[in-house]
Amino acid sequence: GAASPCPKGQGHALIAGAGIGGLAAALFLARAGWRVTIADREAVLHEVGAGLQLSPNATRVLGRLGLIPEFTDIAVKPHELVIRRHDGTVLNRSPMGRTSEARFGAPFLVIHRGDLQSVLKRRVEKTPGVELRLGRKIVELREDESGVVGMFETASGEERIEADVLIGADGLWSRVRPLSGLPHPSSPQGKTAWRGLIPREAAPIFSREAKVNLWLGPNAHLVHYPVSGGEAVNVVAIIDEHWSEEGWMAAGDPDHLARLFHHWGRDARELIAASPGWNRWALIDRAPESRWSRGRITLLGDAAHPMLPFLAQGASQAIEDAASLAAHLRSAKSGREIAAGLQNYDRARIGRTARIQAAARRQGQIYHLAGPLAVARDLGMRLLPGKGIIGRFDWIYDHDAEKTA
Repeated sequence: GAASPCPKGQGHALIAGAGIGGLAAALFLARAGWRVTIADREAVLHEVGAGLQLSPNATRVLGRLGLIPEFTDIAVKPHELVIRRHDGTVLNRSPMGRTSEARFGAPFLVIHRGDLQSVLKRRVEKTPGVELRLGRKIVELREDESGVVGMFETASGEERIEADVLIGADGLWSRVRPLSGLPHPSSPQGKTAWRGLIPREAAPIFSREAKVNLWLGPNAHLVHYPVSGGEAVNVVAIIDEHWSEEGWMAAGDPDHLARLFHHWGRDARELIAASPGWNRWALIDRAPESRWSRGRITLLGDAAHPMLPFLAQGASQAIEDAASLAAHLRSAKSGREIAAGLQNYDRARIGRTARIQAAARRQGQIYHLAGPLAVARDLGMRLLPGKGIIGRFDWIYDHDAEKTA
C-alpha cells in the first residue's frame, strides 16, 4: 500500500538498502527530524562481509548518536599498527589506541561488519518514526513536483512507497544508480580480496593481539586483526588476479591461496592455513562523478563511490556520507530546498571521497611493489617515525562530516 503522508512539517525519507550506510543514514535523518522508511531486497539481513575498520572520522559522528558504548563488547580497540615485509620482518610500528584517541578525540575500532550492522539495526528498530521493510526490491523510480515514488517488487506483488527524498544506499551493484540516470559500469581492478574468519582458539597466538597487522609482498598483501570482542581473527588477503563475479560470497580454493603465499614467512603461512574457509570477491573502483544527486534522489556509500580497501575507509566514508546528508537536509522542507540540500551534499562529499579513492588506489600500488621498488618502499617505511604512518592520513581522520556541512 502507499505510505501515509507526512505529519505536518516532517519530511519522509525513503532509503533503498539496509547496509551500514543506509542504517546510519536512517539514524542521522531521524535525529534531524525526518520520518524514514528503509527498504531492502533481502528478506533477512545476513551478516555478510568481513571485519572492517572504523576510524575516528566515523566514530566521531557515531558517538553523537550515543552508539560507542554499544561497541564495547564486540569491537576491538587496536593499540598498534604493525607493518611487516612478506618474510615477517617488521618495517614499522605505529601507536593507535590511547595515543590516537587523544590525538583525534575519537577511537579507532575494528569490528565485524555483521556486528556493526546488528548494532545499527537494533537502534533503528528502537527509533520512533523509522520503519524497516525487508524483502523489497526496487524496480522503478518516479519523481514529480510533489515528491518521489519507489516501486518495489515483494513476495506478494508490487509495493509503492511515496517520499520527499529517495536515497540509494544499495551498495556496489546499486539499482538506484542506473534508475537515477547515472552510468552503471564499475571497473574491476584486477585484484581480488579473500576473507577468512578464524575462531580465536584456532588462530596463531601472535594474531590474537589487539593490533592491526599489514604484511606487504610482491603482487599481494595481507591484513589481519581480531574482531567480535577478540573471539575471532579477521584475515583478508588481497591478490593481483583477474577475476570478476558479483557478490561477496564466492568460495575461494584454500590450496590456490596456499600456493600463492608459499614463499611468505612462516607466521603468514600459518595464519592462512588456520582459516576454516575463504570467500573471495573482485575489488571494484569507479572514476569519481560530478554529481550523485538529481532532483530529490541521491546516493551514498558504495553506490556513490566504491573505493579500494587500502585505506580501510569504505564503511567510514558511508557513515560520513550519512551524517553529512542528514546535516544538509536538516532544515529542508520544500522540494526546492531538498534539491538544494542534495546539491550541497554533493559539493561537500564528492571532492573528499574522490581524494580518498585516489589515495587508496595509490596505496594499493605501493603495497604490491616487487624488486628494487619494494626495497626502497621498505626502507622509507623503516625511516618513518611511528606516528608518521597514521599522521600521513590526518586529513582523513580529523574530518568532521557534520561540522563541514
